[in-house]
Formats: sequence, structure tokens, C-alpha cells
Amino acid sequence: MNKINIKLSSMMFIEWFIWGAWFVPLWQFLSFHNFSASQIGLCYASTAIAAIFSPIIVGSITDRYFAAQKVLSVLCLVGALFMYIAAQQTTFTLFFPLLLLYTLTYMPTIALTNTIAFSNVSDVERYFPRIRVLGTIGWIASGIACGFLPGWLGFGDISASNIPLIITALSSALLGIFALCLPNTPPKSTGKISLKVILGLDAIILLKDKNFRTFAFCSFLFCIPLAFYYTFSNGYLSEIGMKNATGWLSLGQVSEILFMLCLPLFMKRYGIKNVLLLGLTTAAIRYGFFIYGGVDNYFIYSLLFIGILLHGVSYDFYFVTAYVYVDKKAPPEIRTAAQGLITLCCQGFGSLVGYNLGGTMMEYFFKYDTPQKGLTFNWGGMWGFGAIMIVIITLIFLLFFREKRDIEPIKNNN
Repeated sequence: MNKINIKLSSMMFIEWFIWGAWFVPLWQFLSFHNFSASQIGLCYASTAIAAIFSPIIVGSITDRYFAAQKVLSVLCLVGALFMYIAAQQTTFTLFFPLLLLYTLTYMPTIALTNTIAFSNVSDVERYFPRIRVLGTIGWIASGIACGFLPGWLGFGDISASNIPLIITALSSALLGIFALCLPNTPPKSTGKISLKVILGLDAIILLKDKNFRTFAFCSFLFCIPLAFYYTFSNGYLSEIGMKNATGWLSLGQVSEILFMLCLPLFMKRYGIKNVLLLGLTTAAIRYGFFIYGGVDNYFIYSLLFIGILLHGVSYDFYFVTAYVYVDKKAPPEIRTAAQGLITLCCQGFGSLVGYNLGGTMMEYFFKYDTPQKGLTFNWGGMWGFGAIMIVIITLIFLLFFREKRDIEPIKNNN
């Protein structure tokens, strides 16, 4: 691996360490401070709200005026400040606005790091999965740092404290400094600033293509049930008796590593469409294992771990493949905006609907009182609802996505 690839891999490691450090243990922190289920859902939805407004706008402007690594640096440093202040808050009215400000700075960095990587490798299909796998390792490292490591050092479980949020702030500052050492990635487009550029409408031309339109629509829908996993998996596993759930959830990223390294082979042999279908299918199976999993005996306990492992497989096959697909379909001059567009569809609108739908359903449909345990949740109903949604999305994708194996970029006539 050359020096550039080492820098790009390090960038991915810190980028995804940052998200994992606060996102996974957030449920326990908010529950400790008596946030309601709908408030917790809204806090998780902050990433989706931010993904709607910031990535495509930042991407479009970056495509024309600024080197991507410099924009990444500024966003990370500003985000570090917001997260550090948020870590000191214990009420929804103070915590949520600060978390939203933080996510407005973080969500564009997903598209920016992808663009920096894509722009500095010679073969995207071959090298990007190898670089991106360090992001998965970074997420695992965040799970160890916030889940297992404190216990090993005698500090106990820190998931309910603000320490993961402070770790996030420090990591964000680190990436802000490190970004200045990344390969120069200058803007590739030209033209004057306009409302069209600011709103990222350059990338909308991709939706003129029927296959890309189907892909974007299914990606939006897929992120609705996927949000249930991010919001509720930690709470679910902790409630049914799994100790160190924050740490064990990083097993999903362990499986990501193996399958991400195999991803170039899968895409080459089976084509992007079939790999995306595998991502959808494994996601539905994951929820099936969660429905029947438990801690009463070794067999059903193992179903929980298999479900966690399948999360990593599903993420690789769908979302990492999706980033490659978008890079192949987009003209070079709007690739950052195109990555922002898919972030808008997935982490934006899809996740926003998913987080709010999940929180509302848990609050009003899947919550009940029991004589033995008091207030609890119908977790099986939640996972079953998610699994049925994914099956329907898979059928839509199978019927309407007709992309050729040799993907050609969409022509930009502007």
C-alpha cells in the first residue's frame, strides 16, 4: 500500500470512529437522563435532518470552489466544538439543538471523504473497498473504546456517561488537523455561483436515468427500517440481558471487514445489481434472527450474534456498493454533489422517516406494561415490521432496476 492509500485509509478510520463513538451508546446516555422514546428517536434523527440540508449543498460548492480536504478540515474542527458543548448538556431542549449543529458539520464529511478517496486512486472498484475497510475498523475501535476498554481498565460501563461524546469531540478535532495532510483534491467543475449550484441541483440530472431513479428510491426506502437497528438495537440487547451490548454491536463491523475485502470479487463476478440485492436480503434475515433471539439458552443467544454479524454483511453489500455505483454513474464534474445526493436520499430523508417512525411506533404501538417488568417494549413486533418492509423493497428493486453490468456515466449536458 502506497503512502497516499495509507493516508486515505487513516482518514476513513478516524471518520467512522467518530460516528461510532457517539452513535452506538447514545441510547443509554439519553435513557439515563430520562429522555422519552420519541425524544431519543428525534436525537438519532438529527443525522437525517443534517443529511437533508448539508451534504449536497457543501458538495456542490466544493465541486466548484474549494479543495475537498480543506473543507473537511474546517467542518471537523467546528464540529468538535459543538460536540464538546453538547456533551455537557442533560436536557432535551439544550442537547438536541447542539447535537443538530454537530451533525450539520459531520454529515457532509461522508461524501467528502468518499470523494477524496475516489479522486486519488487509480481503480475505484479495486482499491476503494480496501481503503474503506479501515472505516469499518475505526467503527469497531470506537465500540471497543466505549464498550469493552473501560471495563478492562476498571472504570465499568461508560455508555450512559458523556465520555463517548467527549471522545467524539477529540476525534473530530484530530481528523480536522489530519485532513490538512491529505492529498490535494481540487474542485473539478467550473462556473459561477448560482441558486442551482447552492441547492445541489446539478446532481439531480442523475434522476433522469430510470435505473438510478429506482436505485435512489429503494435506497431511501431501505434506510427507513435500517434506522430501527441503529436506534433500538443497543436498547433491545441491553433490555433482554446482553452485557456490554455497545461493545458486542461492533461485531457487525467485524463481518464488514471480511466481506468488504471480498467486495471487489463479488462486484466483478456477480455485478453491482446482484450485490445490492444481497445487501437487502441479508438485512431482512438479520431482523428475523432478532425476532427469535434471546438469552435463555445458547442456541437463541447465538441468533442475536448472527443478526449482529449480518448487519455488517448487509451494509457492505448495499451501501459500500452504492457509493461505487454512484461514482460510476456521475460525470466527473459533479461527483461530490452526486455522493451528497445519495447521502440525502439515505442518511437524509430515509433515515429521518425511519428514526421518527420508529420512535413513534415504539412510543404508541409497541410499548406496554407488564406485571413482572413494568414498562417494556414489543421488540419482536418492531423487528418484524422492519423485516416485512425490507422484503417489499427488495421486490421493487428486483422488478425495476435493470442496470447493465458495464455501467456508463450519465451525460451532463449543462
